[in-house]
Amino acid sequence: MTLLLCLCDTEPRAKLPVRPAVKVLLIHHDGAGGGSTSGEAVAAALENAGWKVRRLDRKAADAKAIKSAGTDLIVIAGGDGTVAAVLAMLPDRSVPVGIIPTGTANNIARSLGIAGAPEAIVAGWDLDRRQRFDIGTAEGAWGRRAFAEGVGFGAFADSLRLAPRADGEEKFRTGREALRNALRIAAPVALEIHVEGRQAPGDLLLVEILNVPLAGPRLRLAPGADPGDGRLHVSCLGESARGAMERWLESGEDPRMPVEILTGHEVVVLGGGIMMRIDDECRWLKPDSKVSIRLECEPVQILAPPDRPALAGQPVRR
Repeated sequence: MTLLLCLCDTEPRAKLPVRPAVKVLLIHHDGAGGGSTSGEAVAAALENAGWKVRRLDRKAADAKAIKSAGTDLIVIAGGDGTVAAVLAMLPDRSVPVGIIPTGTANNIARSLGIAGAPEAIVAGWDLDRRQRFDIGTAEGAWGRRAFAEGVGFGAFADSLRLAPRADGEEKFRTGREALRNALRIAAPVALEIHVEGRQAPGDLLLVEILNVPLAGPRLRLAPGADPGDGRLHVSCLGESARGAMERWLESGEDPRMPVEILTGHEVVVLGGGIMMRIDDECRWLKPDSKVSIRLECEPVQILAPPDRPALAGQPVRR
């Protein structure tokens, strides 16, 4: 006779924890880059990754709406204007941010090594791998305004205001042409620029205080800028370099621009009576003004592409 014994666990097995789906808030601008990438296409790429997506149009995005979403990840799909505006308004910088560039220049995304189709970008994300992105503030008589890309005075700020609306390669052409035109008639700015106690040269036609290497129509005004190193790069174009800059804008072949660059953590600007920009917002700076520009202590945490080092951030809470 054969005896069969069945040995079974008498204690019930503990259930494996179920990881909840990542909640994603997608902030999108469908008009970026001529509307070539829709919010629906970006949402589909995120949903195919198994994430739960809530969409918010750029026009409806403010700090209150972002905070009330209670999200694990914020994804910004748009051009530099949209990306900069959302990064500057984030109410909680511990929440990681994914950037899907859909604009024309995409200067911020390029400075972070982010490029490609939405599906490829999303496939390369790891929520625990992030890179720092500093946020700056410009403070003057009008109050305090956060920025992501930079603050500028003089000819470049004038050119942003005067350049006609365009997309694609036409936007680069018209943007550079607008800067050439602004430089031809520009007078030296009536400003004193102090970078941590050092005074910038005088007779400047433009001053750009940048957190990223590129500005406007992909002008590499601050080639050494790193948006996560806690330093501002102050790019100064003197009147003596007016012709050299005009020639550079016409050819664009030499990667070196005829600018002098200072670096520091804080910049104080004294004077006025000229146009200034804060990211893509232009305003008139009254005479005898004082503008203090610095980087804030807490950076935004951007999801790093696979080929870039992770530089900041604690593992995301799930």
